[in-house]
Amino acid sequence: MYYEYNIIEDVRNGNDIVEVIGSYVSLQQKGGRYFGLCPFHKERTPSFSVSPDEQLYHCFGCNASGNVYSFIMQIENYDFIDSVKFLAERIKYVLPEKGNSAESAKNTEIRNIIYEIHKNAARFFYSNLNSSEGKTAVKYLDERKILLNVRKKYGLGYSSKNRNSLSDYLIKKGYDPELLVKSGLVFANKNGGYYDKFFNRLMFPIIDVQGRIIAFGGRIIGDGEPKYLNSPDTPIFKKSNNLYSINFARKSGVKEFILVEGYMDVISLYQAGFHNVVAALGTAFNDEHARAMKKYANSVVLLFDSDEAGTKAALKAGPVLMDNGIRVKVLQVKDAKDPDEYIKKFGREAFSDLLTQAKSFALFQIECERKKYDFKSMEEKIIFTNKAAEILAGFDNAIERDAYINETSLITGISKDAITNEISKVSQNVFINSHKKYNKPKHSTSVQGIDDGKQNLIKIMSLNYNVYKKIREVLSPEEFINPIYIKLIKIIDDFYKRGQSIYSAEIVNFFDSLEEQQTVSKIFITQKEFDDPKMLEKAVNDEVKAIKTFYISNVLMPSSQDIETLQKLISEKKSIDNLNITLSDG
Repeated sequence: MYYEYNIIEDVRNGNDIVEVIGSYVSLQQKGGRYFGLCPFHKERTPSFSVSPDEQLYHCFGCNASGNVYSFIMQIENYDFIDSVKFLAERIKYVLPEKGNSAESAKNTEIRNIIYEIHKNAARFFYSNLNSSEGKTAVKYLDERKILLNVRKKYGLGYSSKNRNSLSDYLIKKGYDPELLVKSGLVFANKNGGYYDKFFNRLMFPIIDVQGRIIAFGGRIIGDGEPKYLNSPDTPIFKKSNNLYSINFARKSGVKEFILVEGYMDVISLYQAGFHNVVAALGTAFNDEHARAMKKYANSVVLLFDSDEAGTKAALKAGPVLMDNGIRVKVLQVKDAKDPDEYIKKFGREAFSDLLTQAKSFALFQIECERKKYDFKSMEEKIIFTNKAAEILAGFDNAIERDAYINETSLITGISKDAITNEISKVSQNVFINSHKKYNKPKHSTSVQGIDDGKQNLIKIMSLNYNVYKKIREVLSPEEFINPIYIKLIKIIDDFYKRGQSIYSAEIVNFFDSLEEQQTVSKIFITQKEFDDPKMLEKAVNDEVKAIKTFYISNVLMPSSQDIETLQKLISEKKSIDNLNITLSDG
């Protein structure tokens, strides 16, 4: 876990779940709980419940569940760490950085001041755009037909021709010039004075997923080089792991992002209604960019220029994305120089249709590969065919693959069978390597009754230490099979060993993914409790027997290697019927 456990708990305890959810959902108190319309699915009758005692929420309509972190992860589309940062910011809790505490506190203070500097710089640039100084920048935006509300949405601004205007403004506001230099917005000159990094440029604030301005990009107005200039890396900004407009794309609700080359491409597409669009920030696309996208999208359309530079960029970005588990398609606009011009010429709907025609990355690779070889030469045909076979082995769609086997055969004169055989060899090698690396035994927990029994038992164990001890004497964590349940039992073990009570909202903190958090919180908020000791004892015995029987039948017996072991397991399975856990002294 990125932050220590006590910090995670401090932030959670400081954010009452009713108050946090109440800022998003209208809640009405009924008894000991609060109810409202679920923000995660459409409904007319409230089925969304918030428990102030357990500090958990649950929707009985769509099964959304969790603690305050889970809610922020789900509503804001954050990962766990970002949800911690968001909630810490909400209560002005200063999160430590890695390192010794004094140094961490100092670094955190510096970072917070640099965030403030960027916020004030953005306001300064925005006011410049709307003053007489910004006329040329406004004219450019007017020519590009960028609407006023979109300019405001993206916080577009203008940096003055005066090389000291921003630095003078920020120094007058009381900021330490050394911190202004650290912010990357101001340089120091040899004479002890200061001057601005950006001047006479249309300014694009770069905003992180938490809505904080962390850097700027600037486009020159008129002649000059470079055409685009970006902030350097600073204590709050790294070009290699931030994406322009990720703050809007993550909220789009679309799991397929469009990756474009520049700021204006992003803004034009956003204005046309495509809010799932992002751009890299003046640097080559890398693993950190891909990991940032992976938090919010499982598929990406590469929408780069169709010139040589754009093609090279797409060919480099595709493998990076795929290596990080993201599906990749490629779209190159024709009959227009860029997406903006295409939309202006043909309309939003035409561009939406064009997106559906994006080709698989493998197909794009083959088309690019064809251009490299002279098919008059048999040797070059063979080299191309081998390359094509490697690429075709990665096609998921069998029909698409077959079509390109046909085409490859026609243009090279090499038989379909030979190409297919080569693809089979490549595929077999890939399979063998991936099988060695990833093939681990998996066990199904799809029987709903057994799964419900496990959840019931975990809830019972969390409520009563004496009952927990009796159950743990006969049942191991591994017999619960599901990794989430196994981890949960071990966490409960640790709490009881330390003499601590089990608080459900606290337990949820140990799980980083939203899916895991929802599974865990659902156990605590929806599983039934037993007031009658006899009913409790019967439920415990029934569920322990069912879990042990299922484990032996579905895990141990299928993997047993000899008759002696199998006979022993059959005998053990039969003896389960005689198992009796007595809870009368619990």
